[in-house]
Order: sequence, then structure tokens, then C-alpha cells
Amino acid sequence: MGAIHLLIIEDEFRLASILRDFFLQEHFLVTVCHRGDTGYQEARRTPYDAIICDVMLPVMDGFSVLRKLRAEGVRTPVLFLTARAELQDKLEGFSAGAEDYLTKPFEMQELDARIHVLLRLNPQRSEVAGPEIPVRNGAASLTISDLTLDKNTHVITSSYTGKSTRLSQKEYILLVYFLQNPGQLLSKEQISEQLWEDEGEEPEYNKEEVYISFLRKKMKFIGTKLQILTVRGAGYRLEAGT
Repeated sequence: MGAIHLLIIEDEFRLASILRDFFLQEHFLVTVCHRGDTGYQEARRTPYDAIICDVMLPVMDGFSVLRKLRAEGVRTPVLFLTARAELQDKLEGFSAGAEDYLTKPFEMQELDARIHVLLRLNPQRSEVAGPEIPVRNGAASLTISDLTLDKNTHVITSSYTGKSTRLSQKEYILLVYFLQNPGQLLSKEQISEQLWEDEGEEPEYNKEEVYISFLRKKMKFIGTKLQILTVRGAGYRLEAGT
């Protein structure tokens, strides 16, 4: 099976960015649209494996988007992700043709689980790629304790467990910063500036916590002894555990 293609139709830019980055680190191919009409055009033009759709969208609301898609024969599984939590809203969503409906605020783990259920509803999908991938030999790398980061592939490997996984671009930037400053206290502001210094925009404070959470999850997956510790009220520090 090829890569999983996910379409996100969400007008809240910060949330759309978090969703995109989360599923990119799950090795999905992700397209984001911020308006109902552009989401509708994208969904009818390109075959996706699943769609996450807000309801309250500019130009065309999510219910209208899905009704038009279903009327044109587009059968891609859809999950509505919305703040509209009334029973009547949920019933309208299912009536429009949605396979699932999740209200905001939500836990990312639950959304992830629901999307994987949607993928099983798509007859063209028979498997979902796992996080572990092979490591290329001979690449430039950074190594601290048992953890090695391949700079070319963005793969991290623990010599302690032998397990590997690939980082997203933001996770890679974040880990490089920690590896270049082992044991040093890094403030949230410093981390945020690192994450967005090449994008020509203001740092998105507090969002660094999301990427640290993603990075911790992958470090836990490979079983490295390195840990990113939270120093309450001050920032974060990379240390080797026992």
C-alpha cells in the first residue's frame, strides 16, 4: 500500500497547523484547506483516504461541503471535527453523510484512533504504515548517549534498543537544538524562536509544547535513555536518564 492521503478542511490556522504536523509525523501525506469551497474542490478533484472537516467554514459550511460531495459520488470517509456539540448538529452531520463526528475540545489520541477506524472503512486501504523504518548507513549524524540522529534522513536510533523512527521537520529542528545544548536549560522563548526562525513570522509561543510532546513520544518509542525534562516555570533540559 502507498502513503495515506489525508485532507484537513479547517479555518482555524493554528489548529490546522497542529493537525497537519501531527499526521505528518504519523507518515501521512496531508493537504490543508482553510475554506469550505476550496476544500470541496480539493476533495472532488483528488482521491483521499480520509477527510477531517470543520463545520463552521468560510464561504461554504462543512455540512454543505459533504452533501455536495456525496451527491457527486465521492465516498471518501469523513470525520467532522467541530465545536458544534448539540445533538441536532451531530444528527445533521450524519445525515449529510459523515462516518464520524468529534467535538472540540478533543484529545489528539482519540482523533488519531478515529481516523484509523475511518481508514479501515475505506476498501482501498488494507494497512496503515507503522512508525519504525530502516536507517541509512554512512550519513552525517549527531550522537549523544545512546541516541544517534541521522542528519540526512532525520532518523533517530537508540543503540540501547536498536529501534529507529523518523522525525518531522519541526521535531528535527527541535532535537538538533537540544543535542547542541545538552544539559542546558532552554526557555520556551528560545525553543519557539528556533522552530520558526526560518519562516519569516512571529514565533508561536506555547505551540512548542506540542512539538516537545511529539518528540518525547518518538524518543519513548525508540527507548532512548535521553529525556527532555520540564523545569517548571523556566523551560526544558535534555538529560540522560538511568
